[in-house]
Amino acid sequence: MAIELTEGHAMIDITFIVRSLVFFLLTALGVILVTRRLAVPYTLGLVVVGLLFSLFGILPEARLTPPLVLFVFLPALLFEGTWTMQFSRLRENWLAIFLLAGPGLLLSLVMIATILHVADGLAWSTAFLLAAILSPTDPVAVLGLFRQLRVNERLSTIIEGESLFNDGVAGSLYQTFLSLVLLSLHGETPSGLQGWLAGAGLFIVEAGGGIVLGLCCGWGVSVLVKYIDDPLVETTITIIVAYGVYLLADTLHLSAIMAVIVAGLVVGNYGRSVGMSEQTLAAVDSFWSTIAFVANALIFLLVGIQLNPLSLISNPATSGPTLLIAALAVGVVLLARLVLVLLLSAQSRVRLFPAPIPHAWSLIIFWSGLRGALSLALVLAIPLEVPNRSVLVVSTYAVILFTLLIQGFSLRGILKRLPGVSQ
Repeated sequence: MAIELTEGHAMIDITFIVRSLVFFLLTALGVILVTRRLAVPYTLGLVVVGLLFSLFGILPEARLTPPLVLFVFLPALLFEGTWTMQFSRLRENWLAIFLLAGPGLLLSLVMIATILHVADGLAWSTAFLLAAILSPTDPVAVLGLFRQLRVNERLSTIIEGESLFNDGVAGSLYQTFLSLVLLSLHGETPSGLQGWLAGAGLFIVEAGGGIVLGLCCGWGVSVLVKYIDDPLVETTITIIVAYGVYLLADTLHLSAIMAVIVAGLVVGNYGRSVGMSEQTLAAVDSFWSTIAFVANALIFLLVGIQLNPLSLISNPATSGPTLLIAALAVGVVLLARLVLVLLLSAQSRVRLFPAPIPHAWSLIIFWSGLRGALSLALVLAIPLEVPNRSVLVVSTYAVILFTLLIQGFSLRGILKRLPGVSQ
């Protein structure tokens, strides 16, 4: 007998959710056993299996919906990533991370939007919206491969730090450009310089407000755990931080991603040093590593299921020009990433950097700019009334498929052939 809950006018089949969860976890375990023998990242193997599921119609009801990514998976993955990120490593490589996730991301955004506007005639607001969707990188598969091959810790820190912070910046930019697009549909958008200033103001409020909220919540929780010495209670507090801060920032219309990143960094560094015992740290580490594994396994399977290339091509909304724009988007994303990494490599020769970034590392940073679940969730969350929505969806699908399957699977061979990458 199926147990159903009513949420508004929708029925949630609990037994279907539990069956799907068990099936996906069994599938993930099987894929891990196979990919370990093949020496490839299990996350990429999960994408391939998910593609096969979609091609053969296995679990057709399974969908990677925006709320599932943004409110279930993302807070946990962001917190786990920042909880394990040592502030000392970020401080040592802050300039490279800042250039990649700050000015570098903005440069890539402008390059992608400009080329798409000039070459394909997309409106400026739509082109910038697509550029923001394609900006956040997803290094999970890459970092798993790095651990297998014992890649240099500084290189891993730069790539992981860039991904954490450009998720927050790209998420804020996405909200900004989506708001401008929606306003333009109702004839309310300011034009010219006034429009750009309004967009910049909205971005500063969202991103800056998220940072301040994350700092306050992270500091407050760090002070609280000083007076608690119970691993179960303190683990529960970290769950509340991950999801509570995210939901609070979203309710206040601030950058939820940035808020969780900052709160996680504060609790994971200051909080763990002043208020958590060794027993608590072991419990929290174990809990979040398990949660991150389960979340990543489910996400990459569902990404593969969602990205069915046959259904995409056969969709009446997918015309020849749309596919050409999607192919151009893949090339533009690669070009923007290449220019960004070349500029970073040149800047690393100045005295502000502790050490220049080797050319081999520049190649790895360029080729490891994979796109994943966040980009997919952002594009699927676009309202149906947005002009050229099918172009945005198809282009995002194409970029994600290319980066995961082509760049992801070829990265191992590149790593093994480059000198000075492994420790």
